[in-house]
Amino acid sequence: MQAHDMPFTKLINVDQGAREHFHVPKYQREYTWKKWQWEQLLNDIEDNDPGYFMGSIICVNDLQSITAGDELIFEVVDGQQRLTTLSLLLATIHAKLATAMETYEPADEQDKEEAKSCITNIRAKLVKRKKDAKPGEAGAFKVGKNVYFLRVQPSAQNHNLADYLYLLSEAGLIESQPKQPYCGNRLLGRAYAYFQEKISSDVADLLKLMERINQLMFVQITVGSQADAFTLFESLNNRGVPLSAMDIIKNKMLAQMEKKHSVDIDESFERWQGLIEAIPDANDQERFLRQFYNTFKHRKEIKVDKVTRATRSLIIRVYETLINRDAAVLFEELTEGATTYGKLLRSEFGPKPVAASLTELDRISSAPAYLVLLYLFSLDGKHLDDAKFLEHVVDLLARYFIRRNVTDKPPTRQIDQALIDVVESCAARIKAGKKLAFDWFVDELMKHARPASLDEFKAALGGHIYDSNSWMARYVLIQIDQMHHSREYKPDFWARDDKGRFVWTVEHVLPQAEKLPDHWVKMIAGGDRQKAADLQDAWVHRLGNLTLSGYNSDLATAAFEKKQKLAKDRSFLGHKINIGYQNGLVLNSLPFKTKAGKSSLADALHWDAEMIEARTKLLVDMVANANLLPGDKSEGKA
Repeated sequence: MQAHDMPFTKLINVDQGAREHFHVPKYQREYTWKKWQWEQLLNDIEDNDPGYFMGSIICVNDLQSITAGDELIFEVVDGQQRLTTLSLLLATIHAKLATAMETYEPADEQDKEEAKSCITNIRAKLVKRKKDAKPGEAGAFKVGKNVYFLRVQPSAQNHNLADYLYLLSEAGLIESQPKQPYCGNRLLGRAYAYFQEKISSDVADLLKLMERINQLMFVQITVGSQADAFTLFESLNNRGVPLSAMDIIKNKMLAQMEKKHSVDIDESFERWQGLIEAIPDANDQERFLRQFYNTFKHRKEIKVDKVTRATRSLIIRVYETLINRDAAVLFEELTEGATTYGKLLRSEFGPKPVAASLTELDRISSAPAYLVLLYLFSLDGKHLDDAKFLEHVVDLLARYFIRRNVTDKPPTRQIDQALIDVVESCAARIKAGKKLAFDWFVDELMKHARPASLDEFKAALGGHIYDSNSWMARYVLIQIDQMHHSREYKPDFWARDDKGRFVWTVEHVLPQAEKLPDHWVKMIAGGDRQKAADLQDAWVHRLGNLTLSGYNSDLATAAFEKKQKLAKDRSFLGHKINIGYQNGLVLNSLPFKTKAGKSSLADALHWDAEMIEARTKLLVDMVANANLLPGDKSEGKA
């Protein structure tokens, strides 16, 4: 076994005709990463110090089977998701740089040469071109007159490899490759589209991003057989749970308190357990530690030199400094802050409107909001000019984060700093002897953390919302139905089964299945399968093609009429209900206008692109008008 730590630029080595390639073998599962993981990867690259540790890559290479001149093929046992995603990110940077260079006119010619060099380097990191290959040489494939070897070759499962080759051709890295049907709906295509949307097109920004990617640190572990690889993989994953940041900080703080402050260690430990009980989830604990520092760093007793914002990689350093400064004071601050934070997470602050808005914040996964709320809910009421200030703020943040999460504006990597700025403005105002007024707070939020415009919000709602953010797609569908709940039929859309899964899930009317049944192809495209695939790509994830169902498995790819009218002996609140679209949900009976007149999902005679477009417009307007922010102008009721 060999193990080496190395930066990404050395892992994917391009120097002097390097022969190393990382291939995911056929038996490995397909690519599985989704939006939150793509987003986390970008955040890890951009938010942490250069050289951020990305974990280990376990691979197999029987060196005895390699002869002189052969390319070195490492079979990846662990690490395919990271390597594949980074390769797609590199392809995106290559495409953007190549496009930008067409009009790039830097003041310094050296900058242009640096950009050209970066393009060449990316190409070498992703593909290796040779004049020829030995007969049957592993990893070789021919495109036109050229023989290529992929530096990273994804699993062939579920068209991953074919999609990857097409995306490389789209990025200008190899000759044109055929686009596989439904490529845009599969994860590799969606990842590439995500990076196209999220990363800057500015040359300087792209070069900086590439520099940080090159510095990412990996440990490459190479073994000589599959058996050794699986044994190692199992060993690494079963070695026990490592200490969390919270555990490390607790141990250091209690030890320091006993040593310097002569406190009763048992009593302090019991109080610390109260903190853990207030925030029992490990992910919430880690976020609390970051947000506590970011919230209160405007105070000199909390501020750590040269740390403008606590990130995952800086947590231990930050709290080691604070512990050495005064462990006892920090202990009191953290335990008090955790009590407030836990109540925010559990929506335990009254009155009812506040608790209700906190619940909505939790449901839309708006964790950054807790940074501001931790500060505001720690204030004495004398600093607020209105008894309902907190009620208004929490309601505002709920509507704000619905828009932010749908549009990703401000982007995740910017929102924390923006909210830190809001908190520091609040602290400065109070220090100046002024109270916090709601109108003033609104202005500060809009100044530091400007949201997407109403038009941008509606555009995102009207786009491929399920594909870009399935969680928010589900939320807005629930919100629409809840606007019109009848007293008699108010289903609990947040109910979970005995395995913790939501009972009500998102149902696609036009199915998202890769191969549409013939009856759907006939309905939407007159039997033309390619046209049906194109229409599916364009419309399947739009809001107008979505509804809610507690019985998705009964609907699946059934014909539209069957989906609409399907009924079984199911009941809710003592009422017999249908399973299909005539199930009593207002969401399904809302009328929308088409050229043929008014229709609804519950009574439509057919389903096609026109229906989806019309219903999308209706639902978009409803959601937009229900979540207006200060400065927006309502276009009236839909």
